[in-house]
Amino acid sequence: MNSFGPIEIGLIVAIVVAIICLILFLVTLKSKNNIKQKTKEEYDLKEKQMKASHDEALEKERIQNKKQVTKQKEDFDATVSGKDREIDALKLFSKNKSEYVTDMRLIGIRDRLVKEKRIRPEDMHIMANIFLPSNEFNDIERISHLVLTRTGLYIIDSQLLKGHVYQGISGKQFNELPMMEQVFSTLDLDAKSPQTLVLDQNEDKSSLSFVNYSDQLTSIEKLASDLQTQLGAKYTPTAILYFNPKHDGDVTISNYAQSSSVKVLVGPDQLDEFFNKFVFHGRIQYNVDELQNVMDKIESFN
Repeated sequence: MNSFGPIEIGLIVAIVVAIICLILFLVTLKSKNNIKQKTKEEYDLKEKQMKASHDEALEKERIQNKKQVTKQKEDFDATVSGKDREIDALKLFSKNKSEYVTDMRLIGIRDRLVKEKRIRPEDMHIMANIFLPSNEFNDIERISHLVLTRTGLYIIDSQLLKGHVYQGISGKQFNELPMMEQVFSTLDLDAKSPQTLVLDQNEDKSSLSFVNYSDQLTSIEKLASDLQTQLGAKYTPTAILYFNPKHDGDVTISNYAQSSSVKVLVGPDQLDEFFNKFVFHGRIQYNVDELQNVMDKIESFN
């Protein structure tokens, strides 16, 4: 019977240990490869999910932005269309250059106030060429411009001018302006009563004329009272005589009137300042619905 010596037994043990180590190494290697493969698959899946989520978010954002841009374009187009209609209507109703220029300036004031978010579009309306009802054909009253705001109604009569306005001038100013005594005498004016006189350039551009606008102020004041009566309004509209400059800086004013029921304004700066002051700091007289009712009633006149 053969028997293994120590050397053979040691060799066999070494071979067995080597085989076991090899098997363990192969098992470990396979396990690592499996873990690595699983980790890679999980990473790839997560990357795919993140990419899909990112693409979905981008698509949603693109659709939302497209909707927003589309709505902004629609709103812009609607605004432009509305402005074009409004301007066309005012062009149609405006009878002369002064009235057209005044309409454009009033629209500009309203649009700027809306853009600055100081008022809403429904807080200020501009109407033109309004005829008050009358049974007498020779006594028809016409309003050139009417501005409706929550702080009141404003009737505006506009004139085109290149010259100087003397508002509320009377005999008290003769020492300061000696020439005006001759003007009063020539025009048969009462020096005790304040007058509104305008020194205007004639069409030949080489001569000047004095024009008395005092009766015009009386007419505008009466027009405001008559409009109040027709509307059955609680408050009397504010009457304004506005002088448009033929060119920038063409109109100046000397205001001697301590008080006047009719406001006299010259140039776009004074017009702008007036509405900035009274639209925001005046007492609220109408709400939005009441303003719309006033507009509807006025439109029924014509």
